[in-house]
Parts: sequence; structure tokens; C-alpha cells
Amino acid sequence: MKIRLTIKERTLTATLQDNKTARDFLSLLPLTLTLNDLFGREKFGHLPRAISEEAERAHTYQVGEMVYWSPGPDVAIFYRHDSQSIPDPGIIVIGKIDSEVDALNVDGPVTATIESAGQSANQTQAAEISSALPAAVPTLDDLRKVAPAFARYTEGPLLNGLWKRPDLSPRDRSITTVAALIARNQAIEMPYHFNLALDNRVKPNELSEIITHLAFYSGWANATLAVAVAKDVFAKRGIVSDQPPSGDLLPIDEAAEAQRAARVEQDAGSIAPGVVQYTSELLFHNLWLRPALTPRDRSLVTVSALIASGQTAQVTYHLNRAMDNGLTKAEASEMLTQLAFYAGWPNVFSAIPVVKGVFEKRPN
Repeated sequence: MKIRLTIKERTLTATLQDNKTARDFLSLLPLTLTLNDLFGREKFGHLPRAISEEAERAHTYQVGEMVYWSPGPDVAIFYRHDSQSIPDPGIIVIGKIDSEVDALNVDGPVTATIESAGQSANQTQAAEISSALPAAVPTLDDLRKVAPAFARYTEGPLLNGLWKRPDLSPRDRSITTVAALIARNQAIEMPYHFNLALDNRVKPNELSEIITHLAFYSGWANATLAVAVAKDVFAKRGIVSDQPPSGDLLPIDEAAEAQRAARVEQDAGSIAPGVVQYTSELLFHNLWLRPALTPRDRSLVTVSALIASGQTAQVTYHLNRAMDNGLTKAEASEMLTQLAFYAGWPNVFSAIPVVKGVFEKRPN
């Protein structure tokens, strides 16, 4: 694996070795190494090639210090995490600089990123996304070999129990599950469940719109990772995006929107006016009016993502909106059951009091 080291206007590449220390360092990328950055322990230094071994030993290294180490140039880490992993602290070489660095003066921050020589910024981002994706999704046979009890729960209560329960259709279960996986950034299950969603009558443009919607409610990075998975799923199924024009928006409920806008302005207008502006302009006057998802399905996506990520403070408003948009009490209840398996029991139990409050205050 190659990394890119950027020092002011100078960019170098280095090839890392395949050792535990190099892999540990790689898992931290991207990061900027400065004297008191990253837990106050990392810094970057340049030792000229002519430096003697005696001078090297005389240098007082700090835990986590990254150096060009003579004779090299090597990329090295002064590494000590705990007494169990590395009993005696010392310099561990993790790779080699690919170009000469004799004349390089380092007096500022150094940014280290995953990089292959000659890659563009877009290619680098694609490589980073690719590295986050699972190399192979475990099969049921894999589960049986590693965790047989887990395999039994998967085959029995999950696949042959949960997914066949009434009150929530297979399509709605897929929407709920896909929203939870994207919200939690859990790529390992995405290929299977994106395909299952399409089999369960979620349209390709609806899956695309779920990803778009969750860019706002779960973050751009989560949506970007989902795009990387969906791209492969679409390609294997011969699907070409059929998104409708962005200008074809649904009508807005002016009275309800005025109430929402007034409430948000009162709560956040003086604190974060930019957030209030984007909430109105981008979310409720654009995103929520896009026709690729029905208002009911868009609300189901939102509530599922909020519960899956533990954001219960926002559930009251969005669950009420979901039920105003046609989600039934029985469907909302069964959504919680689905999320218990895919977002974890604690997240669901944290949401239950909020959901109970919504149910009790709504007319039967």
C-alpha cells in the first residue's frame, strides 16, 4: 500500500511494509501529523541522510513520532502503545519513501493519506471508499463454521421469523433495514440488502433517493459509501439510474411548513442561522418534496435512520410526520421490531418511550 505525504507544496509517496505497525498507522489515515496533534503524541521529523548513528541515538524520540530515518529514507514510527503489544519502545520501520529527500526541509504539518502513485484526488477518494468495503460477504456456511449459534439465529428467528411477520410488508422491511445500514455505515450487509430491497419491489430510483435523503440525515460520508455499494449492485443487475428531473417537486403543505419554520426559527434562529436557512431551503422546500419517494416512505426512511443511530430527540417530530403521511401505528410498532435486529436492542429500547409518547398523544 502506498501513502501520500504532503508538506506545504511538496508531495512525496511512500510504500508501506506489510507489518502490524504499518497496518496500525494505515488505519489512522487520513491524518495530519504536527508537534502536538493526534492525542498530543505525533510529530513528523526529517533526519538528513548524513546523520550518524550516534546522533540518531542521541535524539530524544517521542511516542508516535514519525521520521525519515537514515540510512533510508525510511518511514518509521517511534511506537509504544502498551506493555502487552510492544514491551520495549523503539523505532519500527514501516516503509520507504519513493523519492529522494536529501534537500527536504520539514518545518510544518505533514498530511498523510492513502495513495497510489499517480492517482488523482478523485481516484484517491475512490480507493479510500473501496478499502472501506468488505472484500467478501460471509455466507451462511461461513457463519456455521465460525459462530454456529449465530447461524441458527440468522436462519431461524431472523430470516424465517422476522421477515415473515405481518403488519410490515417485505418492501417496508427492506426500506427500514437499508436506512438502518446506511445510517450506521455498515457496508458488510449493504450488497445483500440492496439486492433484497430491489427484489422486494423497491425501485432503483427509490433506492437512489434513500441514499440521497440520508446524506442529510446520516451524513455525506455515509451516503457516499452507500453509493459505492449501490454502484456495483446496479451494474450487476444492468440498472441505469432513472431519477426524475429535480425540478418536478411535490406540492407543499404551506400551513404545516409555516408552523415548522416558526418553531425552528424560535429554537435555533439565533444560534445557527445557517442551519435554519438550509433546513428550510434544502430540506423542507426541496429534499422532502422530491417525488422519487412518497412522503410516507421518506418519513419511514427518516425515522428508521434516527432510531438506528440513537437520535431519539428527533423521533417525536418525524414519527408524527410519518403517521400524518400514512404510516400506521401497527407499521410503526413493527418497524421497531425490525430495527431491534438491525440496529440493536438498546437503540430500540431507547426509542420506545418516545414512540409511546407519540402514540398516546395522537387520536385513535
